[in-house]
Amino acid sequence: MASVSLRRYGQIADVLVKYGFGYFINELFPGFINTKKTAVEEYSGYSTYVRVRMALEELGPTFVKFGQLMSTRTELFPAEMIDELCKLQDRVGVVPFDEVIPTLDEYIPDWRDVFTSVDPKPLAAASISQVYRAVMQDGTILALKIQRPRITERIEQDVVLLRSIAQLLEDKRPELRMYNPVSLVDDFTTQIRKELDFNRDGMNAERLARNMRLSGIPGIKVPKIYWDFSGKELLAMEFVAGCRSDDIDAIIAMGMDPKELSSRGLKAFMVQIFQNGFYHGDPHAGNLRISPSGDLVFLDFGVCGVVMKDMRNKFISLILALLSANTDMTIRYIKNLGVQIPQTGIDEFRGELYLALQDYKEMGAQVNFSGLLGSIQDLFQKNNIRVPPNIMQLLKALMLVSNVAFTLDPDLEFTKEVEPFLKQIVADEMKDPANLQKKMLDAKVRLEDLARVPRQLGSVLEMASEGKLKVDISAKEVTQLSKTIESSVDKLVIGLILSAIVIGLSLVMMSQTFTVEFVPIIAYIIAVLVIIVIFYKMRSRGKKHDD
Repeated sequence: MASVSLRRYGQIADVLVKYGFGYFINELFPGFINTKKTAVEEYSGYSTYVRVRMALEELGPTFVKFGQLMSTRTELFPAEMIDELCKLQDRVGVVPFDEVIPTLDEYIPDWRDVFTSVDPKPLAAASISQVYRAVMQDGTILALKIQRPRITERIEQDVVLLRSIAQLLEDKRPELRMYNPVSLVDDFTTQIRKELDFNRDGMNAERLARNMRLSGIPGIKVPKIYWDFSGKELLAMEFVAGCRSDDIDAIIAMGMDPKELSSRGLKAFMVQIFQNGFYHGDPHAGNLRISPSGDLVFLDFGVCGVVMKDMRNKFISLILALLSANTDMTIRYIKNLGVQIPQTGIDEFRGELYLALQDYKEMGAQVNFSGLLGSIQDLFQKNNIRVPPNIMQLLKALMLVSNVAFTLDPDLEFTKEVEPFLKQIVADEMKDPANLQKKMLDAKVRLEDLARVPRQLGSVLEMASEGKLKVDISAKEVTQLSKTIESSVDKLVIGLILSAIVIGLSLVMMSQTFTVEFVPIIAYIIAVLVIIVIFYKMRSRGKKHDD
């Protein structure tokens, strides 16, 4: 494993040098690469962010997926970098069909008998898997999503290397700690491991299909999962023909109305988030297709989000505050979502947010809502405001679906489409008997707590008036302070007594009026005994304090 890691480090170093980032490797690993190696000249004319994207693509699936994760953290990285990282979608090479046959053999041992044909040319190639068209004996067409060979092993190796690099960044470049590289890699590792389990992918699809069916929205389709042919590394699903949701010409050619599709898709997504609390987490145009029958088809369920009811209510309040351009309410609900806004910069943040909201309001309802969300995320980045990953995932999904909706209908009035829907959810929530009963129970508990306050306060005052009130304070600092003071007092007392003895003996020695000659000797003996007794008492007291 150590030799494999070292070889992989070498591959990473070569790619980074190729795209002009050799200095970065030498900073983290002094002497690891030959300092004479230089960037390939043909890439020197590209911008830094373009070269970052090219390097990630060449480094393979793990780094492509990591780049896609970073593209969602718009509050952390510059807009130019985000734009380039967004281009990482589906930009990976194709693995020959022969290399995925062992996976087919494992999960569908008799696949040559089950299918009349399997097209060796993939329908799609992503960073983790490739999708193939297969025809069953009865003519049913399936889409077989098959993981790339040894992809799990490769990713597990790469995430270990990624984390070690992230830790080095935090150790050697303190100014980069604000980006929390280690946490980014940990979040990515959790997500990528989920995506590697296609069983989970299939269950997400079935949950989404069930929710959409119960929603009553017509023309929403989620492909059927064929579990007999599916497993952790292979997912067999219904094949649905159609075009991308941003191919307007093809949609019109099929006789569909793009504006109606826009409205339908936006409503479906609002239902997923704000009613069901389970939503498709990556609704870009490639994952939303239009079938020849006019259905809006959801694909690829590796990334799905969950929004608990309490969080849904808070997010609804935030969206309504944004749509009404209410600055103070927007800040309030941003904080309610767990976003920490530093008090030192709150006035500047409020002013910039006010301008962003007013720009959105004054430009009219026919403005892409994702533009407003993008402006707010820019403010997060500018003011160094950290946003919980689950909130960033939800914001990203809203921006993606908003972009698709506006592509289908450039005249879409987002506020008119969404605001009544959200207000209706709030109204239904208030009228729901279960919620009313819960609120009444909460109110009853609070009233009971409030009713006990006068009695408890009266009891405390009565005890105080009778001298029965006792306050126990237990604190290490107070105890230590008490011991220090007592020790200082003891030393002061000893000093005073010794001084008195010395002065007294000096006076005795200076006096010549003794009638008995041994009196000075007796005085000295008594003084020594007094000193011994004092030291003994002080020592005993010190031991008692220590105990």
